Amino acid sequence: MIALFQATKSHKPVARAIHRFNQSATAKWVPVNKSFITLNKIILRAAAERLGLAYMAITLRCVTHQGYRHLLLVNDVQDLQLAAAGRVEEFFISTQEVNHSPFEDFVAETAFSLSLNFKQPQGQPQRLGYLVAQVASGVATSGADAKSEWLAKELALVADEIIRTIGRYQTRYRAIHIYGDQSYWIGNSKALRQLDQRIDQLAKGSKPVLIRADKGCGKVIAARSLHCLSRADTAPFIESDCKEWEEGAAASILQSLHTYANSGTLFLRNIDALSTVGFQSLRNFWLKAANTKFDGAYSVRLIMSLSRVNALLAPMQAQWLAQYAQELALPTLRERHGDLRDLAQFYIREFALTAEFDLTEDAWQLLEVSDTLIDVEQLKTAIQKLALIANGALVSAEELRAVLD
Repeated sequence: MIALFQATKSHKPVARAIHRFNQSATAKWVPVNKSFITLNKIILRAAAERLGLAYMAITLRCVTHQGYRHLLLVNDVQDLQLAAAGRVEEFFISTQEVNHSPFEDFVAETAFSLSLNFKQPQGQPQRLGYLVAQVASGVATSGADAKSEWLAKELALVADEIIRTIGRYQTRYRAIHIYGDQSYWIGNSKALRQLDQRIDQLAKGSKPVLIRADKGCGKVIAARSLHCLSRADTAPFIESDCKEWEEGAAASILQSLHTYANSGTLFLRNIDALSTVGFQSLRNFWLKAANTKFDGAYSVRLIMSLSRVNALLAPMQAQWLAQYAQELALPTLRERHGDLRDLAQFYIREFALTAEFDLTEDAWQLLEVSDTLIDVEQLKTAIQKLALIANGALVSAEELRAVLD
């Protein structure tokens, strides 16, 4: 990843490598840890209840490497090499009780089985395992039955949701081991699941993407997710902030950025900071870049963002973006209400000075109805303040109110 800083007087952009891209550190491993198992159980149990199934389960092909269980996200040739590093096993995640044997009550004649195929940006889909659903006794499962066809389609949607969950964990792995930070989605709210679907849809296209959101909603995470889903592991992800560009240097900066990002992704932040002349340079740049090919594909994927969701744009800018770009609106913290506890607990673990602390139930309820927390950054700041006074104890509603006020 390369960040572009203010241009020199010669209008030649100065780039500095923040994290050297390490091809061997690409996200081939997804940890099958407690949070991964819990999240998939939530998905399976919700689907089983909604669809009226006896139980559901997924089988995943994993490898135990250095004492930890992981999913393998590799192609067939690499698979044999990496599997040799540890013991390959089938791992089950089920809606049944932990001490219940997998598929003990399995009846093939009244069950559905779907493959879980993970699609890398380049290459053939890889089969990670299977989704199995046991139909309740007395429910018709004939292939010609309309209910059976409906159920098969619904189960395919559940399989897609599980694959998107795996993709989110892959993005998390990249954030930690490649980009060196903690920027990834946390939670499983309806808004976040819908966002996953929208990102997956946009990644299949070639049009520029405009991310529209306020600060703290995860614009960088969204851009990286689009990059991961649409480009090869080794393709560069180049990020630049238009606020730091020297006036009049946009054309030369974009030319240099294109060289860095060739075959990868160029993420331009805060494009509403560009002057009319600067935006004209961006428009001319894309008209040229869109006709340039690299190995049979577009030479660069262009992702842009605004400084805030309602950023003002000139009529010419708004018209061009409406014609050539597809918008991606990110949910606010209020829209992700179901993720609030997960986010708060994540930051508690990160900022606890000694032992982890917790909130009383009254404090949790106050946090969930608070109008002062607009974005994730504000929640993060509030937890940092609580960490200074909590010292491993329970935080009361009064203590939390003092921090929020």
